Amino acid sequence: MKILSVLHKPLSENPKKSILSSCFFLLLFAALIAPVFVCRQENGQGAPSSAVAYHTALLETMQKAESFDELTNALFCYEASSDSVTTAYLLTKPEQYQIPRLEPRLTSFSYNQYVKSADSGTNQKTLSLMSDCLRRFSQKSLTDNQQITCSLLQKHLELNAALADYPFYEELLGGSSGIQANLPVTLGEYPLRTEQDIKTYLRLLKQVPDYFEDAIKYEDRRAALLTPAPDFLRISATEKLKTLLAGFKQGDNSFIDTFNERISRLEGLSKRKQARYKKQNEAYVNEYVIPAYESLYSYLKGTSSEASNDGSAKKDASRSSEPRAEKNSPRSLKSCMEEDTPYGLAALPNGKEYYSLMVKSATGSYRPLTELISMVDGAYKEAVGNVLNIALTDQKAYLYYCENSPESHYQSPEGILEALSLMIREDYPLLKEAPSYETKTVSESLAASQSPAFYMIPAFDDCRNNTIYINPLYTSEENGNLFTTLAHEGFPGHLYQTVYFNQTEPDCIRQVLNYPGYVEGWATYAEINAYTFLDYPLEGNSLCRLYQADSIINLALSARIDLGVNYEGWTLTDTRKFFEDNGFNSYYAEDVYSYVVEAPANYLSYFIGYLEIMDLKTAYQNQEMENYSEKKFHQRLLEIGPADFETIRKCMLVNP
Repeated sequence: MKILSVLHKPLSENPKKSILSSCFFLLLFAALIAPVFVCRQENGQGAPSSAVAYHTALLETMQKAESFDELTNALFCYEASSDSVTTAYLLTKPEQYQIPRLEPRLTSFSYNQYVKSADSGTNQKTLSLMSDCLRRFSQKSLTDNQQITCSLLQKHLELNAALADYPFYEELLGGSSGIQANLPVTLGEYPLRTEQDIKTYLRLLKQVPDYFEDAIKYEDRRAALLTPAPDFLRISATEKLKTLLAGFKQGDNSFIDTFNERISRLEGLSKRKQARYKKQNEAYVNEYVIPAYESLYSYLKGTSSEASNDGSAKKDASRSSEPRAEKNSPRSLKSCMEEDTPYGLAALPNGKEYYSLMVKSATGSYRPLTELISMVDGAYKEAVGNVLNIALTDQKAYLYYCENSPESHYQSPEGILEALSLMIREDYPLLKEAPSYETKTVSESLAASQSPAFYMIPAFDDCRNNTIYINPLYTSEENGNLFTTLAHEGFPGHLYQTVYFNQTEPDCIRQVLNYPGYVEGWATYAEINAYTFLDYPLEGNSLCRLYQADSIINLALSARIDLGVNYEGWTLTDTRKFFEDNGFNSYYAEDVYSYVVEAPANYLSYFIGYLEIMDLKTAYQNQEMENYSEKKFHQRLLEIGPADFETIRKCMLVNP
């Protein structure tokens, strides 16, 4: 049960904020009327405490809180203890926040509770109650930081109340964004700091079948209430899951490999115990995890019309235990799509309204969608204009740009990150303490369903140790984009921004508020600015501007298609025409169309977030005039931290 986040984005995009739940509405109201029990604190020995009792006690504390800090601290503990994975990712020492050891729990989602809550309309009542708790504290009685936190909480509650009117609108089993794609990374990085963590983790593995079964029930209900997922999404997800299962059975099993690696590094654990836990983990993976994935594979295969044409076939396929060999190669996305059928959210009942709320949550921008469309169009035209201008004035640079990717003298990921951490010092404020970091490679079996790269956000009470995953399927030294990718994920992108904000010692409740627009917008801003750090073989300014414009054009096209498909009801034909009208080959139309149907508003987190930062920067420059500096702007934006852009503008500008 989570209170603050209605939409939880995939782990690879924002691990600490999402963990396992994938857009599940809060289920708090039943707990509010439950009897209050005494919650016994645990010191790591004996039986774990009752989660229901602990959460009920926290709810009572929130309702009776006499100070703002007391309220937000109780709310943080409630969110941080919603399930075992959330707790493990957020905190290295939960006991320091008076969070007891609770029963191991893989996810806070329960299909039965979700349906009951959605059908009874209790979500809005809960959100209203939480808003009333906040209103007890006048703005005048709060510090500046508390006022920001209070404003953010109120906006979160209001947005979640609106989103609660749209249950079953999110697709849970997408090939790239679905729970099955994210779980191997989520559990593959689950912190094993103590022997008790190992025991908890092993119990979580036993819950994977129930988790997937609840997701299947959710998808069946969603299909009955709204519409079944399109064939092209199901077929894509099925093929990726087939690859994943094949890897599991051929020895490329991240659930086994990452576990063995983690406990081998655990100090104080004898070789004998290591061997015993490794054996137990492998047994649980084979007994619980792989069968759960096989069952999900059969379900996905049975829900596409390509696999079955009647309900009985679907029913039989959905419970088969083994992925069957394909008679033919999978159809292309194009052959699975009706060219003139709209598949985006705009095609669903009240889909446009739902999408507009999703965009607010994903971007942190409260502008009307029509204004966002104008912003995207304007940025695209400006970038194209820059390319054309350089093509006319610096033909040599333009021809080089057309034939070459940007190059870096720094080859290894570690070398690139070290160089970037030094290069940014002139324009970005220094960190109080330099963090440590390591880079890892996404396993071959996971590569097709994962992002080009992703940053694993560390526990906020220990942000010294950081991990960046690199997907060799998309990102490598050879294809020329590793430097800017690591600027996005590392310095001055996600890693730097996360560590900087944590070193300001923010209110703990800020750690569970999710702002993809700020986070991904900043990382995109950092990535595009990183082109200035490269050494160019020709006149640097022209090439730098060309590569920057190239990135903006790609982002703008993707964001515009997202808005077109999910708000304006574009079909594949419309998308193809959009490419061609702008002078591009429509070869990639099917891929982009498929992705924005699977993950609406995800592209907007990156590009609208970036555009909002650029707009804010212009306004801040105009305000500061001769006192403006890049470092000052960056420092102020980083100190405010993740928030919606309306709040940020009020904090940074005299007349927002």
